[in-house]
Amino acid sequence: MKTKLFQRVMALLSVAILLVSVLPAGSALASEKPETPKISVKAVNGTDVKVTIEKTKGADGYEVWITSDCGYTGYKNENHYFTYSYNDESFGDYINAATVDKNGKAVRTITIKNLSKPIISIKVRAYVGTHYTDGGYNRPGIYGDFSKAKSIEVTAQKKGYKSSYDFAKVKRGETIKFGSYEQNYPVDGKDPIEWVVLDKGTNEIFIMSKYALDNLPYNVDRTEVTWETCTLRKWLNECFYDAAFNNTEKTMILNKTVLNSNIVNRSYPETESGSDTKDKVFLLSFEDFLKEGYGFYMDNNVHNIYNARDINRRCAPSCYAVAQGAYHYIGNDNDCLTADNEGGCSWWLRSSGSDNESAAFVYDTGRVKEKGCRVKQDSLAVRPAMWIKLKSE
Repeated sequence: MKTKLFQRVMALLSVAILLVSVLPAGSALASEKPETPKISVKAVNGTDVKVTIEKTKGADGYEVWITSDCGYTGYKNENHYFTYSYNDESFGDYINAATVDKNGKAVRTITIKNLSKPIISIKVRAYVGTHYTDGGYNRPGIYGDFSKAKSIEVTAQKKGYKSSYDFAKVKRGETIKFGSYEQNYPVDGKDPIEWVVLDKGTNEIFIMSKYALDNLPYNVDRTEVTWETCTLRKWLNECFYDAAFNNTEKTMILNKTVLNSNIVNRSYPETESGSDTKDKVFLLSFEDFLKEGYGFYMDNNVHNIYNARDINRRCAPSCYAVAQGAYHYIGNDNDCLTADNEGGCSWWLRSSGSDNESAAFVYDTGRVKEKGCRVKQDSLAVRPAMWIKLKSE
């Protein structure tokens, strides 16, 4: 009996040794994180910077992070997939700018183009396993420590694309271009922002971005907040406003009174909605979806208004938003595809959810989730809205 048991143990041990020997060095099953990479940076072509990464032991690939035009100070997210680390000072004003996959060469290089700040700080971390930039729920591989940040001076790309505008002939439902923001991955400089015209007055139009432009929590801490006090409102009216618009465009953006106090979550009427606010940039509310004039689904049954899978509410995220962690649908289900046949994403509303630790949002199907999700959730995208003048002065 002892002899047979010993033979079985030895056989199992042999199989285990064989499995270890055939696993690749950079396998996702590896338990140790890769070493810290060494990098060098060089300015090229005025607005570009070339990053050279020395071959790093145990790495399957690298993430290149650069200082952002629109940092989210205090927002520390370990890997963009529901894992938070408020002790990690490596994040905050940096963005995930590019991925360099393993290619068998001793030295890896990547060029980040059309940078918008005169001085850029760059750092790189290696990873083992599979790196995801598809916004899915799959967790990334194992990440190593960041390299020491290096700064480089470049010629800053100019903000905005125009010095004058005339939207006098635009109609509701049409699309305009106004302002600019990073929308590609790897990052390659700002692109014009497309906006859907929801309404038009005598001297102004109400617009909402066609695509979700970024990925941020409604509030950086899980605490009781309303639109009036959340960090996303501050980000939109300060960081995004400053990064996305040139001086001419800023003079066209109206500082409007945004109604909150009389907007009640009809499924959770006891939830505090906060005071009215004055905002240049904001998010849509429950009440906005009750207005057929904006082009959304309308029905006499209130629950149908919220639960309808409305294609006009569906929104695809930019590639940049996905790289920053925004979940979006990948597949062929028509109930999740936009009018342009792109996979929809979930995006925030400004209205409170079932309590003041949650905020409402729109599913990738175009259905409103009035219960909402926790304000600290970081896989929902941001779709700004605002009022602007018909003409620049």
